[in-house]
Amino acid sequence: MIGVVIWSSRQTSKAVIWCEDQGALAYASPETGREDDMDWPEPGDLIGLDAKDGAKLREVTQMWLVTPRAFPQLPAALLGETNRPASQLSLVSSQNVPRQLQAAQSDRAVQPVNVRAAESRASVA
Repeated sequence: MIGVVIWSSRQTSKAVIWCEDQGALAYASPETGREDDMDWPEPGDLIGLDAKDGAKLREVTQMWLVTPRAFPQLPAALLGETNRPASQLSLVSSQNVPRQLQAAQSDRAVQPVNVRAAESRASVA
């Protein structure tokens, strides 16, 4: 499996890894096996790993470095500390549907509506 280190402590030899299968986070510990020449991983490193589901968490049993610092911005992005523009996604509710669309919706089964797109089409027409 492939994963990205999102938190790491060289002092305690612990790390938290976000895995490609989008399952539970994986935890590396001092008992985790790693290649002989591999330094302890840093946040943003892309690693290969073998993991097993333990009693309370997903434990990394073996790891190896794939690409160092592949995603250096990831830890800051997860904490909301980046310069990236805010997401353009928004919550859409039937309460926010413009009046001109309400009549059209009553004629058919209710379906999700992108209010912003509908309003911009309505203002163009």
